[in-house]
Amino acid sequence: MNDFPILNQTPSAEDLYLVGFRLDPDSEGPQFYTLFAFGGDNERPITTVGDRVVFFTRPELSQRALEIGDPSMQALGEVPEDLDMLCDIAQTMYLINAESEDSDKIIVDCLEVVDDLVRATRLSMPPLYQEALSDLMAHLQRTHMYGEFLRDEGSRERLEDALLWCVGAITMKSTMLSE
Repeated sequence: MNDFPILNQTPSAEDLYLVGFRLDPDSEGPQFYTLFAFGGDNERPITTVGDRVVFFTRPELSQRALEIGDPSMQALGEVPEDLDMLCDIAQTMYLINAESEDSDKIIVDCLEVVDDLVRATRLSMPPLYQEALSDLMAHLQRTHMYGEFLRDEGSRERLEDALLWCVGAITMKSTMLSE
């Protein structure tokens, strides 16, 4: 019944999301997880004060990850209980190497998350890899068919190398919680 606005209370444009990652094509589900802030101007993974991305092996460790992470993430609220997104790196590698279409947008979803993770590492991606990934993303924004594009560009191997570089960079600049 209160018709007066509450001052200094603006709704948060960001929320915490639980993102799982699958690297092993023989695994049925995520092998590790992280928390992401999505919905604002600065979509980002949870990092430590020392700028290391925080990953964890079980969703139950998400509260602990939040506690050791950047305090700005704690202000976004409670940790999510359910998986919000799967970044399927294994399937993305397969699609890049062997297929010509991605109607489920697995590649786009994966590359968007990987891009945010690489940015969080503060490492500079080699220009050749950045160009290859950017060109593919621009193409996939227009159509889910990409086989002919990759043939014309001769870039399947370069895209695989770029994605492997990203995974390596992210791995070297991360902390893994496993207890």
